Amino acid sequence: MDVARVDVVVLGMLAEEPLHGYELIERFRSRALGRWTEVARASVYQSLKRLEEDGLVAGKAVGGVGGPDRRVYRITRPGRDRLRTGLQERFGDRAGYRSDAAAAIGQIHALSAAEGKVAVGEREAALRALVDGAAADRARLQAAKGPANQVARRMLELQERLAREELQWLGTLRRDLSRLQR
Repeated sequence: MDVARVDVVVLGMLAEEPLHGYELIERFRSRALGRWTEVARASVYQSLKRLEEDGLVAGKAVGGVGGPDRRVYRITRPGRDRLRTGLQERFGDRAGYRSDAAAAIGQIHALSAAEGKVAVGEREAALRALVDGAAADRARLQAAKGPANQVARRMLELQERLAREELQWLGTLRRDLSRLQR
């Protein structure tokens, strides 16, 4: 893909309103975006610097009240075009649902039957925690206004549904595990 994931996230948030780096990170956290995409704190600042150098965002130093000066960024027209490109190239992505857990489950045959059952149990516990956490985040965002918060709630709903579906699937894997072991 031509547009980095972090750039899509940063540009998408700046398309709402101008923000400084810390506000971007806080908004990412408050909307629980980490439940469906991964963006490291340091990469946000690296992205902002790169996007500014490329003319995709414009930064302006703003004096801090009771603290250090901050640089507030706004998206430019070329930045909106880049965001659109980054979004469009992802909608057709056929990568599937990749995760470290999926990589491990795909090799579960290498474990003994007892180890496999423990592994499935650990994954089930992790998924239940994901369902509970996503539901709590969605409830917390219930009163938040604006289209981006509505989309965040829908994405949290998707995470819950995917986790519940995987839990059902793991039930069948658990049942068939003894036949899948070496």
